[in-house]
Parts: sequence; C-alpha cells; structure tokens
Amino acid sequence: MGDVAMLTTYIHKPCRNQSSACCTTDLEDDCILSPHSAYVTVSLKAGSQSWGCVAMAGLEMHQIVDLERYPIDQLDSPRGASLVDSCRAALDDNALCALPGFVFPIVVAKMARQAEALLATSYRYDAPRMAYYPDGKEWPSDHPRSIEHPCRYHQALNYQIPNDSLVRAIYLWPQLSEFVRQVLGYERLFRSDCPHLALTVQFAGDGDQNGWHFDGNDAVFSLLLQEPSAGGAFEYAPYIRSSSEENYEAVARVVADPDTHAVRPPISAGTFTLFKGDLSLHRVAPVAGDRRRIIALFSYDREPGQVFPAILH
Repeated sequence: MGDVAMLTTYIHKPCRNQSSACCTTDLEDDCILSPHSAYVTVSLKAGSQSWGCVAMAGLEMHQIVDLERYPIDQLDSPRGASLVDSCRAALDDNALCALPGFVFPIVVAKMARQAEALLATSYRYDAPRMAYYPDGKEWPSDHPRSIEHPCRYHQALNYQIPNDSLVRAIYLWPQLSEFVRQVLGYERLFRSDCPHLALTVQFAGDGDQNGWHFDGNDAVFSLLLQEPSAGGAFEYAPYIRSSSEENYEAVARVVADPDTHAVRPPISAGTFTLFKGDLSLHRVAPVAGDRRRIIALFSYDREPGQVFPAILH
C-alpha cells in the first residue's frame, strides 16, 4: 500500500454565511462549517506516528443524524434504552439491524459527493476471494472452502479520508461508539486505530462486486452513502453456521441459488447497519450502470490500539 500519509490537521474556520440557519439548509462546499458548531478534538495515533488533533464536527450532530428518530445521544432515557433493546433483538434474530434514514438525505448526498472526490486516489482491488479464511487443510476443488468468488471494487483507506469530512465526524462521535457498545453488550469498545482500515469507503461501479464470504470479526458497521443505478444488493444467510457446525451443504445451496436461499434486506442511502457477519455468509451482488454504490465501513474492537494485519490492507 505504500507509506502511510500523515493526516492533515484542520483548524476551525467560520462559515462564509454567518446566518445561524445556513448549515441546516445549505450544504454547498463553501458553507459546510458553521460558526455555531461544537468542536471536539481527539488524538489519533498509528504506532508511534501521531496524527495530531482532528476537528470532529462541521455541522452539529443533530444536523447530520436524525436524533428524533434514533436518540443515541440519550441512551439513558426510556427511548434510548428501547432503541438499544430493539437493535439487539434484531441482531439476535436476523444477524442484522438496519436504521434507515439515520443520516438526513441532504447530508448523505453531501457525504457521497465528498467520497467521490476520493475515488481517483483510492486503491483498486480485483482478485477472487474464498468465503473462508485458510484453515491449513486440503479441501476438494468443489468444496465451499475451495471455491473462489469474484471480488472487485475501489477502496479509500482511513489515512486518505480528510479529517473534516462528514463521514469521519460520525465515526469519531463518542455517542455512536457507546451506542454500538451497548447494542453488542460489550463491557467496553474502542474505535480501531488502524491507519488503513479503521474507517474506509468502498466504491462499486459497473461490474464490481464483493464475493461471498464470512467476516473475521464479530460485527461490521456501515453507512450506505449512495445506491447504485442497479444491482449491488446486500445478500446474506443469517447465522448459517455456528461455532460448532459449519453447515457446508447449506452454504453451497446459498452460493448456487441466492434468489431462493439468501435474504436481501432493503438498504437505502443514509442507512446505518450493524451486521454480524462472522456466522452469516454474505456478499454484495454485482453492480450495474453508471451510478456507483458507495458505502462507509466503521471498525471497532474490544481492545484499544487495534490494527488489522497487513494481509488485509
């Protein structure tokens, strides 16, 4: 991947339009920073390399996230506790919890435009993948562990995503981390410190797809920024395997006939999704047309300082 670039430190500057309402109604590039925004600074480190202070907010979070619908800033309230309970139940039952309209439409459209600016310098991945991580054993060529699945897309890595981007503002928002922690039922949870994969944006254009696989971590958290012209559906088989049973025959049926055996939840732009992919086979189906599928992926870990292995970069 080459050398890791140091993230730029951004300094608060006033909005050119001094109206207090400007950033709630107008998201043009020259009017994205509000003089009324509350700034939070955090220190990010990758190994021994300091990334400096990051300005977390351009808009206030209630202008980005629909907190009336999803009160994750009030998790101690009855409504907040109810949201956590319902999300936890959805994960337990379906391996997936989708929160449509989590980000307001005008803001998610701005996020997609900011993301598009990263495409030219993003990394291209185009290689077949297997559904499973290697286990050191030899398997028949037609076994689910041996079958390769097409996998191709562009990906902007963490260090390429500007500090003042809206998608980073959401990822660095402490209340989102706490919400995720409570839904998963963990005693503690930390944002990943990986300079490559802590926060990424994936682009899938015409013919791109992310082949069938299981995840190597407990859960995946994503925010869909843009739907494609056609195709690009997220397909999965909830809890098709367990810690004691791989269920290879069922896996083979899903791969052979996803129309019959896979679930396709409706996921629109602005949807925040929590997904347990370690036991649930899943893929992103091939995209068609000129409009790309754009999705941001957030990484957390139960231990501080987590960095993904280089083989995954």
